[in-house]
Amino acid sequence: MRFILAALLGGSLAGLLGAAPAVAAPAGYRPPRHFYTPNHQPYRRPPTRLTLGASLGYYDGDLTNQISRRPGFSLGLVRPLSPHFTFGADLGYVQLEGKDYAPSRGLRFTSTSGLLTTFVRYNLLADKSLYIGPNYRPTKVQLFLQGGVGLLLNNPKASVVSAVPPYGSMPLPPEKQGGYPTLVGVLPVGGGITLKASRSLSFTLEGLFCVTGSDLLDDISQRASPDKKDDFATASLKVEYAFYKKHGKPLVHFD
Repeated sequence: MRFILAALLGGSLAGLLGAAPAVAAPAGYRPPRHFYTPNHQPYRRPPTRLTLGASLGYYDGDLTNQISRRPGFSLGLVRPLSPHFTFGADLGYVQLEGKDYAPSRGLRFTSTSGLLTTFVRYNLLADKSLYIGPNYRPTKVQLFLQGGVGLLLNNPKASVVSAVPPYGSMPLPPEKQGGYPTLVGVLPVGGGITLKASRSLSFTLEGLFCVTGSDLLDDISQRASPDKKDDFATASLKVEYAFYKKHGKPLVHFD
């Protein structure tokens, strides 16, 4: 009889202990989500980075190719998706300028444009700082290729400079019917390098060539080379900052 009662009591205690959770999780706790590479390597996605950049524009069109003497600026977001791929978006302010390769004509232009792009970066080497487990490695330098699509809100102003006295500059009427600004589709392609200064802070040097398929960037189409399309390039230095969540102080038990 005692043996039967002891067996029943032991079974009841074992059932209660088995049903109870091993560790009680704090309210609102969510375990970090893991992702996996095609080789089944687990990794984490770091938070989105806010980017702020300064750039110079390079004009390639009907007039002499020229680097702008006036800088542009950009504000954007960058989101790492995997050790190789990163998605981003930029809103920028681009300035371009060019002057005539034929001094006798004296044509020139300047433009101030807004540029909105979305892009994908491909890291040439996997970013192993995202890895979980023994394959984790700190990654300080990352080379990447980049491509995307965008829209340019173009606003050129063309003029002609007199090559003989009296010298002076005279604005020209816009070639485009209805005037400017106008929207132009853009395909930016290029690459760059990212240097990680800390867990949150990075610096990126980026060069992009922007194919437009348009002849309206300089407002000089019919006045110079109507068969040549206008493109441009940008060289940018960007500061990128990731806002990591602050962890609370660990609980300390005193026995």
